[in-house]
Amino acid sequence: MFFFRRNKTKPLIVPRNEHTLSRRDIDSDALKVLYRLSSLSHEAYLVGGSVRDLLLGRKPKDFDVGTDARPNEIKRIFRNCFLVGRRFRLAHIVFGKKVIETATFRKAPDANAVQDEHGLYQYEDNTFGTPCEDAHRRDFTVNGLFYDIRTFSIIDYVGGLKDLKTKTIRSIGDPAIRFREDPVRMMRAVRFAAKLDFNIATSDWKAMKRYAHELPNASLSRLAEEILRLFVKGATCRSIQLAYEGGLIEALLPSLADWLNASNVHQQATWETLEKLDALATKHDISPAIAFTALYWAMIQAQLPEKPKGQSRRVNERYQRRLAAQEVLTPVVKHYRLPRAVWMTAVDVVELAPRFLNPPQKGVRRDIRFATYGVFKEALQWGLLMSKLESEKKWHLEAWRKFALQCEREKHGDPLTTDEELEAMLEGQPNAHSRKSRRRRKSRRRKHKQLETPSIKAEELS
Repeated sequence: MFFFRRNKTKPLIVPRNEHTLSRRDIDSDALKVLYRLSSLSHEAYLVGGSVRDLLLGRKPKDFDVGTDARPNEIKRIFRNCFLVGRRFRLAHIVFGKKVIETATFRKAPDANAVQDEHGLYQYEDNTFGTPCEDAHRRDFTVNGLFYDIRTFSIIDYVGGLKDLKTKTIRSIGDPAIRFREDPVRMMRAVRFAAKLDFNIATSDWKAMKRYAHELPNASLSRLAEEILRLFVKGATCRSIQLAYEGGLIEALLPSLADWLNASNVHQQATWETLEKLDALATKHDISPAIAFTALYWAMIQAQLPEKPKGQSRRVNERYQRRLAAQEVLTPVVKHYRLPRAVWMTAVDVVELAPRFLNPPQKGVRRDIRFATYGVFKEALQWGLLMSKLESEKKWHLEAWRKFALQCEREKHGDPLTTDEELEAMLEGQPNAHSRKSRRRRKSRRRKHKQLETPSIKAEELS
């Protein structure tokens, strides 16, 4: 039987003069939330990955706050607060397009908690706790660090600072239990290890290889989200390699695992493609569709015939490329219900890539349509990757980029538009396959005549 025991030892507290985290690096709106809660006598800590990234000198993606204030109390304090979640209420404090997620401290299940048929505890997420209990219910030690806004000190209940120094991803508690409670944690361990260039602890690695087959027990929506997150910017190759060596690819993407297991040549081709993708990601913001295509590119290429047959070689070649991409990608997309923009864009870029082998011709409608197509940005990214993989061919990528900018200039009809503005327009092109917001249909119900209410002056109410 396993249950969390509260750590009775005092936490490791690192004062301000002994760590590198500065308030200047914290988002100003997150500071507003921390100071506001603290001024009302609530405990308020910066928690999770933001503390980890700031201590490593990285820029956090978002800032999360932990507090002893209950969700309804947070909503009363902040007018721009919205409560979300069913099992556990979270407070989303909105500043424009930015959201500061604020959560009440939670605790782990009791020893008398209800277990499932495997002897694992079913989390009761609506139970509040102390900062110590909240730290021990988190996934990895490096994510269990707190920053106290009152004393500007780092609070460590779980040994996260030690693992930061040794560059180790380690579960809080027994990894065999933690991974079986939530199999998605294995994917998160791989992602953090690749993103931070850390090693996975030996005990966690053994537990991962032992229980990787339980990954399909998680919900499809969470698995689909974590699959796309495995495409870590600049570290996709290492992320996929760790997932493959840990047995996660075999559980998640069996067709890809069979392909990699079949031959070392297959592995070498896949790793080479992902390495080129990582090199490209240092200069460009790679879309998930391109990363997804790169993962399966070696498989897709193996499906292509060497010499297309038929009357029209060009048309038949495009058809064969599209058919091969659909044959490889469709089963994965349908099983995990991946976003439509990822799937259809991946198929499109595989089909359209040979267009960059020929320079654009001014005034030709076919080229103008392609340059203004909604997936041209992704197609150009894929063309850049293909130029690295097939360097013996001549790719007219720069000519197409300039041609697309000129088409954008003519489209907007403003000859004074700068090249920087045109580049921004090209980068901001909406994906042709992304779901558009539907227009609300006007109601056909007969409008009833509303009764006119007389206006009442303030003097009449006094």
